[in-house]
Amino acid sequence: MAMLEVTDLRTYFTTMEGTVQAVDGVTFTVEEGEAMGLAGESGCGKTTAALSIMRLLPSNGYIKTGKIMFNGKNIVTLNAPKLRKTRWKEMSIIFQGAMNALNPVKRVGDQITEPIMLHENVSEAAAIKRTKELFELVGISPDRINEYPHEFSGGMRQRVMIAMALACWPKLIIADEPTTALDVMIQAQILRLLKNLQKELSLGFIMISHDLSVLAETCEKLCIMYAGKIVENGTSIHVFKNPRHPYTRGLVAAFPNIKGVKFMPEPIPGNPPNLIHPPKGCRFYERCKYKIDSCNETEPLLFEIEPGHFVACHLVQKGVI
Repeated sequence: MAMLEVTDLRTYFTTMEGTVQAVDGVTFTVEEGEAMGLAGESGCGKTTAALSIMRLLPSNGYIKTGKIMFNGKNIVTLNAPKLRKTRWKEMSIIFQGAMNALNPVKRVGDQITEPIMLHENVSEAAAIKRTKELFELVGISPDRINEYPHEFSGGMRQRVMIAMALACWPKLIIADEPTTALDVMIQAQILRLLKNLQKELSLGFIMISHDLSVLAETCEKLCIMYAGKIVENGTSIHVFKNPRHPYTRGLVAAFPNIKGVKFMPEPIPGNPPNLIHPPKGCRFYERCKYKIDSCNETEPLLFEIEPGHFVACHLVQKGVI
């Protein structure tokens, strides 16, 4: 049995204009020690899926249907006390934008020792000792635990966030755009650090990014999301090297080969559909250059095109593309 099994997850948001079907029937699994990537453009539902797993949705968000089984427990039905015990201790999250996630008026060390003391009932001295060990693990001098977030660079703050996520040695970590706003060199260091920690600690990882090349380098599996649904999933090699869904092809084409001929990447025209009133057929229909009339009539379901590689596309199923 997989460590995490998300089945037919539907997460909606109540707004003044109507109900936004942000995540609408998503299913995937994460094995122990496995890294899975969630990719797609902004607004496709990646972060909403992650917040649903952690049950950290804003007040207007709710899980309408679906199961989130984590180590035999259905996260959807856990009461508040059991949910608090599960967070940090068994699963944690690295938020996008470390400066906003860290408390600016508290020392960084205190922000890590607090969850350790709260969840493991250890002394302050033991919590401080572990905090120093975590700082060493992520490449920060333990002498800096008494400094404040503004005294760290962007890359160092991101390392603090990683140390915080590891504070209680969870088995699953969700990383939501962990390298956003970092320069290329620091991004490479953070990604290398996450990959090394995954191997050393046998961590399960869900990596969220709009950058397919980053996910292909760090994850064993990829799930491509569009307008609240998974349109393609499989191994990183299958999805990145042999993309079949027109949307996935567009994402891959947006990353030119630096060793090849220089050219302007072709953009994906149009905009995602309004998820208050989603179309009944393929949600990518209006933007797809291969579309046929039947694509707009029935919703495509994921089907296996090769072992472990699934695509939700009528055109692929009919052999049109």
